[in-house]
Amino acid sequence: MKGNFLAGLLVGALLGAAVGLILAPESGEETRERVKEGARKLGEAAAEKARGLMHRGGEEKKETEEDE
Repeated sequence: MKGNFLAGLLVGALLGAAVGLILAPESGEETRERVKEGARKLGEAAAEKARGLMHRGGEEKKETEEDE
């Protein structure tokens, strides 16, 4: 259930960003720069989230091994 919400949130954000870019009154070069910057920030956020999940998973694995 939570995964569906997050997937819907991501799709909605991407669609909103695409519509905003299409309707933005900027030159192609400015739009490409905004897209590039947005993609960079999204990549950084995804990498940070992945690091956090891996760290948390490692801690839970360690706790499980200690309980055995």
